[in-house]
Amino acid sequence: MTAFNSLARFNILSICIIAFVVRAVWAFLVAVDPVADSYLYNAFAHSIASGNGYAFPAGNLTVYWPVGTSAIYAALYFLFGKSFLPIVLFNLVIGTAIVWLAHAIAARYLSKVAANLTAIFIACWPILIEFTTILASELIFIFFILAAIYVWGSKQLQPTFRAILWGACICAATYIRPTALPLLALLPALSWFSGEKLRHAIVHGAIAVITAAILFAPWVYRNHTLFHQFVLVSANGGVNLWMGNNPQSNGGYMELPEIAFENEVARDRYFKQQAVDFIAHNPLSYLQLMVKRAITTYKSETIGIVWNGDLYKHLNSTSLLVLKLLSTLYWWLMISCALLGFYYLCKRKPLPWHHVLFAVSAFFFVLPIFTVAQDRYHLPLDPFIAIFAAYAIEQILQRRHSPPLLNTPTL
Repeated sequence: MTAFNSLARFNILSICIIAFVVRAVWAFLVAVDPVADSYLYNAFAHSIASGNGYAFPAGNLTVYWPVGTSAIYAALYFLFGKSFLPIVLFNLVIGTAIVWLAHAIAARYLSKVAANLTAIFIACWPILIEFTTILASELIFIFFILAAIYVWGSKQLQPTFRAILWGACICAATYIRPTALPLLALLPALSWFSGEKLRHAIVHGAIAVITAAILFAPWVYRNHTLFHQFVLVSANGGVNLWMGNNPQSNGGYMELPEIAFENEVARDRYFKQQAVDFIAHNPLSYLQLMVKRAITTYKSETIGIVWNGDLYKHLNSTSLLVLKLLSTLYWWLMISCALLGFYYLCKRKPLPWHHVLFAVSAFFFVLPIFTVAQDRYHLPLDPFIAIFAAYAIEQILQRRHSPPLLNTPTL
């Protein structure tokens, strides 16, 4: 039996079991030790679960960070007690669900072989395994983005119900990271580009937006009550833009200057204006920072090691470096294959240029380049990179062993 035929016979359940077991082994070996952002996610979750609201450890209520991740952790703490075990189990399930969703999306638009390869790549992806023991937004965000795309493209669901579901998924993703919000407009536009009547695309998009608005309403009301201003999810978009765009910026994270403000909302608006002014008056510097941000965002995948604080208690610097190198080597292997897959897709054109796989991956690719950089900001791209890489490997194997198995692409 050839490798190509073997891949075609793989069962997604088997791959999901492998993904779950690999992540469970990692969780058994590596304890949760919150550092950096994880520390605050944990603190916020404890505050919510204790009935003190979304507040810093000192007790001051906040709207600085998106509430979604901490709210989910708070629910787990409330239901199962304040232990990291429920969160690790939750991450195990979410991580495995990401494998299944990416497989389903690849199978819908490409082929079973490409789908199986996609699932295998994600099941074995180091950083997606490492985040099992990290309190962070990344896995949850990826899950809701993939869920939205899966539901949006499902022709088995009644259109109105489908719009409600994918609108709710985008809303949930926005509660995790507000960068998901533009997808409420992008997905209906893609429907129209792909042949849906404009009126239907507008109606279904409006249903999704109304669904999201209803789900946003309680949080908007809370924020307006506290800060007397409209805040959809969080008050850090302007701050993040400033971090990546100011005279002292290197394109990435930096500490805020000590300036007194009335509240977090006023601070966010101040820094947003500072960033906009800098970009408007320094276009060449902005272009230079874009290059720096691209390099910072896409040069490596090491944050999964850096944010696992327990590793630093038990491993020496050489061992940590080896783990970082292994993660980054896998990342570059996937990038290389994905670029080849993208070339094949463009050359053979089995998918239109406005296809959801291209559009959503392009959106998440350029976002950190335009705003602020960290290597973790490219993680939403990983499932799409896996899909493109899988297509490349499928094409190579197909040339050697088998006739095409490509499905007729649908949207």
